[in-house]
Order: sequence, then structure tokens, then C-alpha cells
Amino acid sequence: MTRVLAAATTPPAGWDQSVVAPAGGHVLQSRAWAEHRAGQGWQPRFITFDDGRSVLLLMRRQSPLPGFAAYAPRGPISAGDGAAAVAERAIALANWAAIEGCRVLTVDPELDASADYDRLLAGRGFGEREEIQASRHRMLVALGQGVDEDELLGRMTKSARQRIRAAERAGTVVEMDEQGQALPDLARMLGDAAETKHFYMGNVAPLVAWWRRALAADPARLWVARNEGAVVGALLAYAQGGHFATAYSADDRSSRDRLQGTMHLLRWRLIQAALAAGHPYADLGGVDVAGARRLPGEGEPTYGLYEHKRSLGAEWTESAAAHEIVLRPLSQRLAVAVGAVRGLVGRRRSAAGGG
Repeated sequence: MTRVLAAATTPPAGWDQSVVAPAGGHVLQSRAWAEHRAGQGWQPRFITFDDGRSVLLLMRRQSPLPGFAAYAPRGPISAGDGAAAVAERAIALANWAAIEGCRVLTVDPELDASADYDRLLAGRGFGEREEIQASRHRMLVALGQGVDEDELLGRMTKSARQRIRAAERAGTVVEMDEQGQALPDLARMLGDAAETKHFYMGNVAPLVAWWRRALAADPARLWVARNEGAVVGALLAYAQGGHFATAYSADDRSSRDRLQGTMHLLRWRLIQAALAAGHPYADLGGVDVAGARRLPGEGEPTYGLYEHKRSLGAEWTESAAAHEIVLRPLSQRLAVAVGAVRGLVGRRRSAAGGG
């Protein structure tokens, strides 16, 4: 059985090479993410297993309650190993966390859906939980050996190709923004989309701070679409697991009637970059129905996004769910109750104008 070999408060040498670069690796396992979350009150632990693999664990205490909650964001990674090996690491993490005083542990690797993985975790007391990240499943454009741009364009719908060409004819140019100068524009465009589509964005300042940190640490890439010098779209992707994965993207909604195809062109440039880099696929991100975590149906909020990504040749790919294990039931019930009371008090203060 896999066991935890070491738990450090600082990342061992070559940390990102062990948890971001390999297959199944993710930027949310990186040193940069650990530093970002540490600034928000989480305590990072850099865990090494006896099978040579690693996982970033984030811990948070809720004073004056005993114990702590813990979360492995997009971890433990597979690193090319099978689902059973990933499940063994999750179980080993739970065994270690229980000894350390953890109340509840969530694991959330980016792993293809697997009945074996679910069965092994269920046998040790884990259960599925609602996703913490925005999406579980992904829309992937398969690349691979022998694939070229003509083939990729041929997989697209006629309307998608037309929109790409229309954007180019209109003078829209997509460039890399290594310094992140357009990040405020991306935040603004996402905010406009949130208001229009009625989804929650929250405080954008920490989000922009994370984007800057990720660009500086090099696990992120920012493509920016400009027309006549103005930013009309942007796409932030993570470089992880041997591919590019879309993290955030938006266009200028006020210019849609005048400039069609901005997002088609941005995603096409991402696909082209992935092809040039020899990646096995390009990840265009998720289109999940929140709560249900399934393909969206016609009329649902994410159906248009699903149709858009599918028009570019992307295929729906199911991933494993986030799983949770309650290690100290009484303490966890108390923590949930205290959290509910604090939330109710906060809402009442806001309704009364007390901040």
C-alpha cells in the first residue's frame, strides 16, 4: 500500500517538474499556486509518497474549532500511472491527514472517468462531492502524430471556419502577452459576461493577482486579440501535463456585432500553438451544467458554449469527480454548523446595511 513518505512546509527541489509537467499535472499543484493560497490563509504542505509521486495539500483551520479541512486541488496527479495508483495515493493522503488531525479531506485529480477509481475510493470511505473547480469535464481537440492544420480545419464546422476568416479579414490580430498588460481587460470582459449570463465572479482582485503570478512563474500563457489597437478578446491557458489547457477566456461583448469570430480566432490560435508544440491535444475547457456535471442540453446556460467549442472540433471528455472523506465526523458537523451560522449572520448584516 502506498504511504506518505514526507510532508514539508517548503517545496522540494524540482517541485513543479513533479506535479505540473507530467501527464495529468496541473498548475493548481504548483509552487506558484501554493504561494498564492498561502497569502489567503491556507497552509501548504508538499507531500511526497513512497512511490516517488507528490501532491500539494492545502490545509485551513477554522478557529476555535479543532482540526482542519484539507484540499488537494487537481491532485494527486496521475503522472501517467493508472487510476488504481491515483486512488492509492488519495487513500494514503487520507491516512496521513487523519493522524494529523484533519476533519475532512477533498481530492480532485484531473483524471479520465474511471469506475475502478470510484470503487477503490468508495471502499475506503470517500464519496463524490460537488466540484470546487468551475468544471469537471473537458472539451478536447485531438492532435497527435500526422495531424496538420488542414485536417484540423476540416474537422470544424463550415461556420467556424468562416468566423475565423471573418475575424482575420476584419483586421483582428492575436498576439502573446507575456507581461500580462491585458489582464485588466480580461477581468473586465469576464465581469461583463458574468453580469449578462448571471454567474458569480466574486472579487476579481485576487484572481488578477493569481494571473500575474502564474504568468511570472511561467505555467500560464495569455493570448490577446486586438483590433485597431483595442483589446477585443483574451484567453489565458495553463501549460501543464504536456498540453495547453484553457483556464479563462472572454471577448468584448460590445464589439460582437461589428467584429465576429473573435473567440473562434483566439481558440484557433491556441490549437495552432498546441499543434506546433507537439501536444497530444488542446484543452478548450469545460461546459458543465453546474450541479449536474453532464452535457448541457439545448436551452441551458452552457449549451451555446458547448456548441461553440464543438464547432471547433472539440469532443466532450468525461473526468473523475471530486471526492471527499470525513475523517472526524463530530468535528466536521460542528464546523458545518458554525459555518452556516456565520454565513447567516453575514447575510443579515449585509441586508441591514452593516457591511
